[in-house]
Amino acid sequence: MKNIIGIINFHNSPELGHITENRPLGSTSFMGRYAFCDFALSSLCNAGVTRVGLLVKDHQRSILKHIGSMDAWQTNTKLSHMSIMYNESAHLKPAFNTDINNIRENDWVIFDSNATHLVIVPVHIISSMNLDEIIDEHIRRKELISVVATEVEDISKEYIGQPILKLDKDGYVESFKINNGKQAGSALCSMSVIIINRTTLADICAVELQLEPKKSLRDLIVSYKKRRGIRVHVHRYEGFSRCIDSFEHYIQYSLEMLDYDNVRALFLSGKPVYTITHDTPPAIYSEEAVVKDSYIANGAIIEGTVEHCIIARDVKIGKGAKVKNSIIFSSVKIDAGAVVENALVDKYSIITNKHSFKGTKNEFAYAKQGAIL
Repeated sequence: MKNIIGIINFHNSPELGHITENRPLGSTSFMGRYAFCDFALSSLCNAGVTRVGLLVKDHQRSILKHIGSMDAWQTNTKLSHMSIMYNESAHLKPAFNTDINNIRENDWVIFDSNATHLVIVPVHIISSMNLDEIIDEHIRRKELISVVATEVEDISKEYIGQPILKLDKDGYVESFKINNGKQAGSALCSMSVIIINRTTLADICAVELQLEPKKSLRDLIVSYKKRRGIRVHVHRYEGFSRCIDSFEHYIQYSLEMLDYDNVRALFLSGKPVYTITHDTPPAIYSEEAVVKDSYIANGAIIEGTVEHCIIARDVKIGKGAKVKNSIIFSSVKIDAGAVVENALVDKYSIITNKHSFKGTKNEFAYAKQGAIL
């Protein structure tokens, strides 16, 4: 068991419109089975980090529902510990509802622990990152702060909202600049993974946070670097990653998982991605069912045609229904003869008999949770 605390940061995830109105991105469905936070939790679990805090900004209900008993990510319940970190007072003053204020409010991570380091992992960036190597590198080099970054081919299209890093001759961060998507070309972008010494974090909370109480941890690290002259180490990550920075990218990156090459790049041998199980029965396919190039989760009942889709748990698709190039969340019912194309249908919705619900490949239609169409 490593002498490290892992922090899953729900604070800095982008809003994706209607899909994140009632849930954070971290507990939003991905590939019909997972939630985005599963990737962050699993990476910590695979690295042997057994004490984890969930840094929750809002929508606790959705997160708690997905996390359940928390057993799915804990390999030893006597040694493992997972805590919900929530800043209740900040909801009276939303400007102070930041990740670093949440950490200070739940200051056991600093004062009630003998951990030497914290590893902070975002929920809006998924990757096949090996945190073990990154943590070991940080400790071996005796760094105070390390961040993980990756080379992005076109920053006008990807990693919007993430810091662009400029490095000095020694490979340390010289400057941070937020990617606003207005500049084309390649650049080194932060993946929002931070490894920080516990005493350094305590110093930031004691000094920098008092001077700039509305800033995020990322911003205070920049201030800390300038005021103290400390160096921020960069670990270059070269594997598969996706930054979920918009609804359009959510759709694109979800459906690209139907390509097995992408699945193999994200799900590495020996590095499992854990999630809560629901003990649902296997999917059922009628004799009339036609399924092509799709993911079908447990508990689904397919009696119609499904092509290039992601179908979550407990979805029922009736006879003669046609679902194409779409993402269907759990417990949706698509009645006989209905047509769904280029659409995302949220949980518990019903597409009624022979109804047509279509978007375009460039602009997906969205049916909100519980809609009856």
